Amino acid sequence: MSDHHGLSGVVRVRSVRERDSRTGLAAALAEERAAAAEVADLQQMLISLPAPRVSDLASFQGHQHTIELIRTALGAAHQDLEVARQLTVAARDRWVADKSRLAAVESLVERRAAAARLERRRREDRELDEIAGELWRRNNSAQVAR
Repeated sequence: MSDHHGLSGVVRVRSVRERDSRTGLAAALAEERAAAAEVADLQQMLISLPAPRVSDLASFQGHQHTIELIRTALGAAHQDLEVARQLTVAARDRWVADKSRLAAVESLVERRAAAARLERRRREDRELDEIAGELWRRNNSAQVAR
């Protein structure tokens, strides 16, 4: 297997890893947005909860119980949001690392391709110089023979 084929395989693997980590980042961001929306919804629910209109104890206790349920759910939602944020940071770090590894391999492939093009051009230039030298010698020997 040539070096070019080996590097193209590395580029494919790195490309797949970068794409997978980008997909993972997108999923983590979606989960974070959903968790943030849940927190916002619960906060809004808590803020907009109307005060009890009746002054009996059972109604007041029911209202307090509802507030406590929302606060408990809000606490859990805040924890979920923090976990989602941590996952997003980890996913972003993974994607950045995979992206930079892919860029490094692509850069190496490009540098090697440029070096191969330069070497091919030098070889062609040498061949053309040899042909031109041979033509010059033939013309020169033909003129001397006259």
